[in-house]
Amino acid sequence: MIIHAGDKFGAINRLLHTRRLLPFFLAANVLLLIGTLCMPSAEAQLSVSVTQANLEAGYQVDRVYGGEVRAGRVSTLGFRHAGEVLKVHVQEGDTVSTGQLLAELDPEPLRAVRDKAAASLRHAEANLQVAAAAVELATETTRRHRDLLNKGHTSAQRFDEVRLDLAAREAQLAVAQADLTRARASLRAADVDLERSRIHAPYPARIQTRHADEGAMLVPGQAVLRIVEAGRREARIGLPLDVAATLHPGRSYPFRSGDQMLEGTLLHVLPEVDGRTRTLTALFELEDHGHPAAAGSLIELTLDRTITEPGFWLPLSALSEAQRGLWSLFVVIPDGSRETIERRLVEVLHSDGHRVFVRGTLADGDKVVATGSQRVVPGQTVVSMVTSLAQVTP
Repeated sequence: MIIHAGDKFGAINRLLHTRRLLPFFLAANVLLLIGTLCMPSAEAQLSVSVTQANLEAGYQVDRVYGGEVRAGRVSTLGFRHAGEVLKVHVQEGDTVSTGQLLAELDPEPLRAVRDKAAASLRHAEANLQVAAAAVELATETTRRHRDLLNKGHTSAQRFDEVRLDLAAREAQLAVAQADLTRARASLRAADVDLERSRIHAPYPARIQTRHADEGAMLVPGQAVLRIVEAGRREARIGLPLDVAATLHPGRSYPFRSGDQMLEGTLLHVLPEVDGRTRTLTALFELEDHGHPAAAGSLIELTLDRTITEPGFWLPLSALSEAQRGLWSLFVVIPDGSRETIERRLVEVLHSDGHRVFVRGTLADGDKVVATGSQRVVPGQTVVSMVTSLAQVTP
């Protein structure tokens, strides 16, 4: 029997539409698809970025120590004597120069004392002249009576009277000289007191506080003005004993006061330990940049300290949290012609924000997965691409 082509394809179509054979055909297609998916294929290899772990002998940390800014000199000024305030020439906040007149007492009482001292001096000078003349006369009288005694024209009694009168005149002269010295000292003291009735600035400064105004009655030593030295500033920092021992007088150190960065030169480390803080006080002279830090403000000293502890610097992105305070990371291990992933545990010793210094089950030269550690698992085959630590961390 001869079957034509058209009849052949029609027969196939009729076979496919036959309800009995349709389920078998669909099952064959499903089996074919499953077989295709299960066919072996080349294993995909993931590329990972790695950084080399280099063993370091230790690491440096920044330690910040707080302290206080103080003016180089601070003085509370007052008068040595009681009196009425005549004039205060400055206001709070004023800047003054060395020797500038700041305040005055009413000078009239002190001038009266000086006039009295001047009169006492003139009186003492006159008494000295009288005593000197008396001594001169007694000296001549004694000389003449000695000649008369030698010639037998006077008695020894008379000569003794003249001689002792000379001694008395000389003593009176010594008293007059002492009175003159005392009168001169009194006049000099009166001049000093009169000068001290005016307060002058002892150094360049700014007026911090004005305690008295015109007309106020003051007692000796009562505060009139408080001044703070202009420009020069010192920092007082409390340091642990071992840290203070590493500082060197004359060397410059970095400071921070608010947003202001400063440099300070170490002057001294005081010898006595503070009883409250158990620290030694270090004194620094801050550089003058034209805008000194305010006296009494807080200041911070930053010091670099080297911690001797072997370990490795790694990017923070390489770590994953593990148990018991440890961290894990992945390293790439050569495995014949391939590279595979292996997990290691480490302990973080220090972090500077983007890097960590760790110790643990690492060896010098290990290739650590720097980024994308969440994409790999132990035993996975990868292709490593070496990158530097500086490229990984900002």
